[in-house]
Amino acid sequence: MSELSHFFSELTHQAQASRHRYVVCIESDHPWGIQAAQTALSLYSSCLWLGETAPEGVHALVPAQARAWLGRDCDCLVVDLHSGFDVEAIAALVGTVRGGGLMLLLLPRLRSERWQTPFMQRFLTRLQAPEVMFLTQKSDGQVDFPRLPSDASVAETQVPRLYGCLSDEQVEAVEAIRRVVNGHRRRPLVITADRGRGKSSALGLAAAILMQEKPRQILVTAPRQRHCQTLFYHAAQMLGISECSGYQLAYQQSKLSFWAPDRLLEALPEADLLVVDEAAAIPAPLLQKILSAYSRVVFASTVHGYEGTGRGFAIKFKAALDVQTPNWRALSMKQPIRWAEGDPLEQWLFQTLLLDAEPSPIVLPLQSDTLEYRVVSSAWLLQQPARLSSLFGLLIHAHYQTSPADLRQLLDDEHLSVFVALRQDIIYGCALVSREGGFSAELAQAVSQGKRRPKGHLLAQSVAAHLGLAEATSQHCGRILRIAIHDDARQLGVGSALLNCIFDWARQCHLDYLGTSFAASGDLLPFWQKAGYLPVRLGVAKDAASGCHSLLTVLPLSVQAKGWFEIAQASFSLNFKAQACEQFQSLESDVFIPLYQAALQPSWLPELPDALYQQLWNFSQGGLGYDLMIGQLSLWLQQQMKSGELDAQPGLDVMVAKIIQRQPWQTIQQRFGLHGRKQVEQFLRNFVAQTLTFPRA
Repeated sequence: MSELSHFFSELTHQAQASRHRYVVCIESDHPWGIQAAQTALSLYSSCLWLGETAPEGVHALVPAQARAWLGRDCDCLVVDLHSGFDVEAIAALVGTVRGGGLMLLLLPRLRSERWQTPFMQRFLTRLQAPEVMFLTQKSDGQVDFPRLPSDASVAETQVPRLYGCLSDEQVEAVEAIRRVVNGHRRRPLVITADRGRGKSSALGLAAAILMQEKPRQILVTAPRQRHCQTLFYHAAQMLGISECSGYQLAYQQSKLSFWAPDRLLEALPEADLLVVDEAAAIPAPLLQKILSAYSRVVFASTVHGYEGTGRGFAIKFKAALDVQTPNWRALSMKQPIRWAEGDPLEQWLFQTLLLDAEPSPIVLPLQSDTLEYRVVSSAWLLQQPARLSSLFGLLIHAHYQTSPADLRQLLDDEHLSVFVALRQDIIYGCALVSREGGFSAELAQAVSQGKRRPKGHLLAQSVAAHLGLAEATSQHCGRILRIAIHDDARQLGVGSALLNCIFDWARQCHLDYLGTSFAASGDLLPFWQKAGYLPVRLGVAKDAASGCHSLLTVLPLSVQAKGWFEIAQASFSLNFKAQACEQFQSLESDVFIPLYQAALQPSWLPELPDALYQQLWNFSQGGLGYDLMIGQLSLWLQQQMKSGELDAQPGLDVMVAKIIQRQPWQTIQQRFGLHGRKQVEQFLRNFVAQTLTFPRA
């Protein structure tokens, strides 16, 4: 047996005995690296190769196929870094490696310029971590072998428990899910777990057991169907169903089916249990609607995931749960099932990709003007590991879908500027801004006509393509990608101060405009409007995962930008007012009202004649029915909204929903707890009576 074969044979034996997964970095020329990897692969039956040069008989994947392997397993994963480096694909596929398996990294001995970026240099440094075994082919052809792991522990044999579970925590999870259905109503369960803890399989097992007990309708929702793949697989296995089509399972008179979040809330199908998987990826307002609509719900989320984190999910959602369902229960699954405790590969991955990064504790009380606001470089972040970890932890807590690709962009993207709010080297908040635009006149015209779509430049291209304004791409702009504030420093002005810092920086850089795009919600919209960012486009289609419309807002800086911005504002005004009673008829009041007021600002509205005021008065006193007054009511309400005189008036949401959005009478009754058209119409009359003022002569 060759020394190479002996090394991998011993390592494999130790890995399988301990149920640990090990990382081996093979630094060599490409042919020898492939040969060495084949030696390891020959010891395993199920292997994956990420890259273009997989040996014959080995299942090869390109990065775009990595997500399709979610929920599946392998024993050995080879990542061919000679072919390229896709951090998202690596992070996704690591979770497929079973306990007792290996991840092999084939590293070029002679590395090109692409390895010289800050992110790649940090990655190379992380390959020196104690969890990584380095196998090196030297220039003279000799090979340096690493020591085998000193931990020679033998893992306990996994014995199936009740319900076919593989850990006590999994049994507890299945029983807790069953209690949600069989116990008292309005006692939701929140399950959080890292990958490999058996969360999804527990959801599937519990669903199957409930379906076997008696006829039940169980619904599953998640940001994407693929998030539920493991759940449906284990439910089908438990029920003895060999094929599952279209994310639906039927067993006798029971049914398990997937519904996208937006479709679920539109149709509100009846359910004995609703499972919300990867709930942290669904915005809290949507989760609150789900909580109101369904009395038996299980919310589940991954704590440290390859495409985002649910770590702050239970904390952020806790307030709503405490108010709406104070008897809710939390369950955290910490015991790994698919590998043993203290897994070297998991530890290395978390620290390398900062999946478990946390914001630094901050000192309170705090005033926003006592912080320092400035732009920082990759070098500054890497100077002290705690800085990068703290900043990335803020991004993870604030935005579920913060992923390893964001870490790479944060460090390597030369067009990205990182802003921080600091005190004594502690980061209280941060913002990311991407510099965009500067297209040639020819390219700008092609983009505005929909003929070209260059990579990136999302703000500039969105304005040009959706509004037909080519100038937006030829000018220079800053797109604000993210703002993240420490949980304990929110509502203290830190976010607004960061925006002021960005504004000053943009002026110094001679940018023409700033802008951002976000899921329009009642809590975010006032923040951006207060800072002077005005709407230019609201996406007609809701995002399936967020359930919100995407709002594009712009703050013009230069005279040149103000020219096309006025056209964009006028376009938004015309469209949004016309869309109010069709495309945006059901838009929430806390989003619709401020946007409609913004749309009214550039509009010309006719003076209201005295006779119209008299008609409104007659309406308020019980004369002239709604059908005869809708035009007068609409014009008067628009005038009042434009002037801002009704901003704090209770009942404005009812008036707007009926008179501007033209929501059906039945919808108004259900939304606002009114009974019958007559009571709704009386509400409108009372509102006019309380707020109508005649013009002075």
